[in-house]
Amino acid sequence: MEQMERTKVLTSEIAGLLSDVRENISLSRKLLQDGPQDLPARDPVKLEIPEIGFFTWFVAGNLFHGDSLFAALHGTTVEDLAAGVAVEDLISCMGQRDQPRVAEGFYQAIKTGERCCVEYMSYPGGIPRNVVLTGCCLRNDQGLASFFCGIVVEKKAAIILDGSEPFQAFCDAALSLARERGNLLAARYIKSALHTTALPSD
Repeated sequence: MEQMERTKVLTSEIAGLLSDVRENISLSRKLLQDGPQDLPARDPVKLEIPEIGFFTWFVAGNLFHGDSLFAALHGTTVEDLAAGVAVEDLISCMGQRDQPRVAEGFYQAIKTGERCCVEYMSYPGGIPRNVVLTGCCLRNDQGLASFFCGIVVEKKAAIILDGSEPFQAFCDAALSLARERGNLLAARYIKSALHTTALPSD
């Protein structure tokens, strides 16, 4: 009985890891526009899961809060974000050509409640960073815009996923996550699953 419970817990952990991987792979596919298109069918899959930054915009108070990656991509500090940064100040750090489009994207997301996805250049410390922001606006029980929550990633041309071995890609990424989180038992099971992909078919 104890073994069954441990198996259930392990299955749940692996399912969670794979869920994280699927979301990141889906995001990687979306960011793949600049990557090479004609890869040989048997080339090994190269998958780089981008580091993800998180933010919340308190709409009524007009204050952005975010983590260290969000701060680094926008030339601000975690301390400033803890206190709150106005949306105008955030947009001012973006490329001038991108500012009107980003502002319109935010406006439409607040107005409609639909998911917003914008890409823009920022220049923290004078270094150009290509940022992709995705989020949506949540509403309170009165239907008023409350919090705009989402993620940011830095778009890099090195993100490649040719899709020739999706099972192995999922397992590779899940194995990395399991090791990072110190879940050695899950890592061992995923590694066993990886070995099956190397076996010749009957």
